[in-house]
Amino acid sequence: MHILMEFIFSFTCTVGFGIVFGIRKQELYIAGIAGLVTRAVLILCESMELNRLAYTLIAALIGTFFAEIVGRRRKESIAKYMYPTLVMLIPGDILYNFIVAMVTVDQAAASANMLLLGEALFGIAVGCMIGPVPFRVISRKIH
Repeated sequence: MHILMEFIFSFTCTVGFGIVFGIRKQELYIAGIAGLVTRAVLILCESMELNRLAYTLIAALIGTFFAEIVGRRRKESIAKYMYPTLVMLIPGDILYNFIVAMVTVDQAAASANMLLLGEALFGIAVGCMIGPVPFRVISRKIH
């Protein structure tokens, strides 16, 4: 039941961000599906007990692949589909824990959370940079 609720919230949240990023009403379900795919990959990788960097990077890669495929098929901006997809990866839990540790002056917890936050953000960034590479190579070979 918990995972089902995560999927419902992921779909709803991603659709909301799709609205913010200008996805047309009749295509919002695509943003929702992207959120579901990204959340499913994230849950799967977490269950394999990978570290935060690894599972965030893998989920960002899959989300970026999804956005690339959808954006190219629809001949639209890839970013329009990528941003809502990646919203599911924002490490709000770690940021919250980091801020609490800073406010309570718990240096050990602040350091640990800062490291986790860095890993998560680095994973998202690298996944977004690596994801489009195969599509660019294929595109250059075709043209």
